[in-house]
Parts: sequence; C-alpha cells; structure tokens
Amino acid sequence: MSYININHSIGDQLKESKRELSVDIFNELHLHYPDTYPVEHREDLLSYLEQLVELTGQSLLKNFENETEVYSWGKEVGNLATSHGTPLATTISKVTLYKKAILNGIIHWNDTLTPERLLEVYIEIDHVFNTMISAFSEAYSDYSQRQLKASEEKYLSLSTPVVPIFDHLAILPLIGNVDEVRADMMIEHVLLECKNLSIHQLIIDLSGVYEVNPLFQEGIMKLIDSLKLLGIEPTLTGMRPEMSLKFIEVGINLSTINIFQSLSKAVEHHQLSLSK
Repeated sequence: MSYININHSIGDQLKESKRELSVDIFNELHLHYPDTYPVEHREDLLSYLEQLVELTGQSLLKNFENETEVYSWGKEVGNLATSHGTPLATTISKVTLYKKAILNGIIHWNDTLTPERLLEVYIEIDHVFNTMISAFSEAYSDYSQRQLKASEEKYLSLSTPVVPIFDHLAILPLIGNVDEVRADMMIEHVLLECKNLSIHQLIIDLSGVYEVNPLFQEGIMKLIDSLKLLGIEPTLTGMRPEMSLKFIEVGINLSTINIFQSLSKAVEHHQLSLSK
C-alpha cells in the first residue's frame, strides 16, 4: 500500500473511531490527573477530544491542509486552560497522552504496518500536535499580556489618584516619571474620575516629579488640553524653576494656566475665590 493510501486509510480510521479514541484519551487524562478530569465531567470534555481526533484524521487525509483549524482548536483549549489557572507546562504535557491514545489505536488497527511506515505516520501526527502546542503557547502569551495590562492599569490608577478636597475641586498628586504608556492611561483615568466626581477644577501637583522629559511634558499638556475641553480648569503646583525652564525650552506656553508655587497656595486661592 502506498504512503498516501496508508495516510488516507488511517485518517478514515481516526474519523470513524473518534468517539472510541476520545474515551481512551479521557481515561489517560483521568488516570494522570484525577482531580482535573473527574469521571462526572467526562461527557463535557469528550466533545473537545472528539474534535482533536477528527482534526488529526483530517490532517492525514488532507496532507495537513487543515492547519488553521488545528491551530484554532489549540488556541481554544489554551484559553480554557488559562481560565482554569492550569500552568502551560501541564497543558503541554497532556499532548503526550493525546498522542499515546491515538497511536495505540493506529497500531491496534494496523498491526501489519512496518516500523518505517508507522514512523512516517507518527511524524505526520507529530506535526499536528506541534501546531497545537504552538497555539497553546500563544494563548498563554495572550493571557500573560492581558494580566500585565490589568496590573499596569491598576498600578496607574493607584499612582494617579484624583483626590476631592472641596465641592468640585480635586487634587492630582503626580509621583515619579510619566512615560508614554502612563501618560495615555493617566489621561483616561483622570478624565473619567473628574467626570464621576463632578470636578470643575483640578490641581495637578508636580512636587513629586523629579525627572522632566519630552514624554512627561507632552503627557501633561495632553491632560491639560483634555481637561479644558471638558470645561475643567487645570491648575499646576509644585513646579520647580528648572522644570519651568524645560517647558519653555521646548516652546510650551504655560501663561494661560494658573500656576502656584505650592499646593497650599493653590487651595488658599481657591478658597478666596469662593468667598468673593
């Protein structure tokens, strides 16, 4: 029998016996991970395992022209694994159990095949599972990026607190450096907080900022312009002389913005304005 005919024959066998093989795969998983794969969840998991066997059979029939479908299956399973907190190493290690059950079935049905032919089939099947592993890895990478972004957003929201002190007046104390990522998230967070708190005036205190670079300057000006568009009056405090010079050096005009040497002076000015 030719190489192509053998592949087609085994591909048909896999598709026709996908239920049987999916049960074999589940039994292997249950044996090695009894807590993760309890018997009562078998029916829920068999549909995924049947898809796995079906995709493996299709790969042999179509000379791996279904790579996209294989990758999608791996991505979906990888996403499920991350949602359950399963480590990537554990997810990848299960591939060995998938292959073991499928290859045992192939050997059982084709006991007359030579070792050379079986090796060729194994290589074809291994290509399928390597693609799945690649998809698993991408799913975990995407999950890590989402977690990192969520952590950054949480950190940035904590590091840029809008603190109301009087009706319609709040303080934004900035500490540390403001890079491009922090600037964009800061603007979004601050504008939302000002809207939720019905803030009309915001004091941006720069006394905790010790390094002024173009990204910081651009971020502050974007924030000031955005506040003005929303009808919120911005005030700057804590700006040291060298900081003012750096703004002037790059051509930023601060003459239209209220600037006070200290936070207390800005608050005092606000109170005087209310008393008039």
